[in-house]
Amino acid sequence: MNTSTFIGLINNAALLLALGLLYDTIALKRQSERPTVQVLIGVVLGAVGIAVMMTPWEFTPGIIFDTRSVLLSVGGLFFGFVPTLVAVLMTGVYRLSLGGGGAWTGVAVIVTSGAIGVGWRYLRRNGLEAISSLELYILGIVVHIAMLLWMLSLPWSAAIGVLSGISLPVMTVYPVGTVLLGRLLTDRLARKRTAEALRESEQR
Repeated sequence: MNTSTFIGLINNAALLLALGLLYDTIALKRQSERPTVQVLIGVVLGAVGIAVMMTPWEFTPGIIFDTRSVLLSVGGLFFGFVPTLVAVLMTGVYRLSLGGGGAWTGVAVIVTSGAIGVGWRYLRRNGLEAISSLELYILGIVVHIAMLLWMLSLPWSAAIGVLSGISLPVMTVYPVGTVLLGRLLTDRLARKRTAEALRESEQR
């Protein structure tokens, strides 16, 4: 582990800020529940995921890391099943096209991250505007423990090398990235709810 590892992961996480703009411009609109709009959100979410994956940190040839797990877990939490499914398919196909010994492990991480985010969304009882930073951090911990467990699907010698090299930076940076991205979307959702309540009050 070295400084470049942390710098690479942090620079990669910065790309996820584009998700806040997507949430504002599409997902918070009243027509966002229409199937066509849901697919459009998924396509944009998938495009952001591919952009993230185009700036990876390559641990060894064929074994790459990026913040797709943060993107897809938070995307699943805030955008729901259909957009996340589209994004998972897009990023999964792109990961397979990159090839390498870790391709199928990467696809497994993609599917697992999206599934945990969507599952978390539907198991919650309160609205997303009430989600706490602690809950987002726990989500990040769960997702990235699952990601590290998938590394065991690599050949044993490679798995040990990967886990010893990435566990600390991943568990340090990725859950925090999950919190920061989640708070960005939560704050935007809370402002929208407040504005709607104020508008309804003024109308009354």
